[in-house]
Amino acid sequence: MKLKKILFSDNTLWGLLNFRRGVIEYMIRSGFEVVLVAPTDPMCDLEELPGGAKYIPVELSRTGTNVFADLAYYKALKRIYRAERPDYIFHYTIKPNIYGTLAARSLGIRSSAMIAGLGHVYSENGIGAGVARAMYKYAMRYPQKVMVLNRANRDTLLERKVVAPDKLVWLEGGEGVDLSKFAPQPMPSNERPVFLMICRLLYEKGYAEYVAAAEALRGRAEFRIMGPIDSHPAAVPRSVVEADAARGVIRYIEFSPDVLSQAAQADCIVLPSYYHEGLSRVLMEALAFGRPIVASDIAGCRETVRDGANGFLCAPKDAASLTEACRRFLALSPGQRAKMARQSRLLAEQVFDERSVIRTYSELAASV
Repeated sequence: MKLKKILFSDNTLWGLLNFRRGVIEYMIRSGFEVVLVAPTDPMCDLEELPGGAKYIPVELSRTGTNVFADLAYYKALKRIYRAERPDYIFHYTIKPNIYGTLAARSLGIRSSAMIAGLGHVYSENGIGAGVARAMYKYAMRYPQKVMVLNRANRDTLLERKVVAPDKLVWLEGGEGVDLSKFAPQPMPSNERPVFLMICRLLYEKGYAEYVAAAEALRGRAEFRIMGPIDSHPAAVPRSVVEADAARGVIRYIEFSPDVLSQAAQADCIVLPSYYHEGLSRVLMEALAFGRPIVASDIAGCRETVRDGANGFLCAPKDAASLTEACRRFLALSPGQRAKMARQSRLLAEQVFDERSVIRTYSELAASV
């Protein structure tokens, strides 16, 4: 009997492996042929691909608006899908969701789309965003299912009639975390408490607000930031990051796949994003290894914080509010911080276990 073939299509290989490795490996163990389609990625070592997975690179400009480049991407996906003839395709992020879904539909291949976060498409009012919304609404008629990661995104898509109610799948625990891989880590014994922000270095992730909080609390704590300097239009220039580090306000750590070792050194994980998150992977992982959290009160972040129990919420795009949340954490005793850490792990076990996400994928794959 021929094995069923599952294809995963994303705008970065790193995204596929970082967010969905557990699902991919489960599919391979379950006897599926697995194909990964994404642009080549300097942050990924191809030798670290899950055993048994086939990787096919494809050219894509993640943030570009050149219609001819996007058309070339659509045609490339269609060629790949026609050659591979998968039984089912999972798409992620806006361009794969739109062009991949349309390519799959043209070939009669069943597919799902995941809208991890609504991003600029639904937060801006320019012509480009309007065109993208129209394309999304058109393309989202065709997947068998559309997965979302938070209630706000679910409600927006339903209210705007982008997705039919019977197609929408809300993953209440986001994409989940492998609780065995991200096991609880003992709280560190730092001379000064360490805050750590892990993200792509974009202003909309709250970079300026984080630096302002570090300035306000200089001497009372160490503020570290870890992540790649992105090519995104909203990226923080390297010169700005290096200048802030040279002034001693923050400590910048170049991105490394070994995030856990850096996170284990932190007393508290911070994400003051005002971007439309799906459900922050960084914060879910912080819960799993047992760290208090300071995060902005927006969809995709607030789900990971029980204010006052395992961390503190702050107002988005508000440096004073972030500073106050960090100050509240600093006022806690070591025992209170350890209690928060335990509450974070408990929340991960109750809500964000990856195994519940794998069950959803299994049900979709079983429909092939």
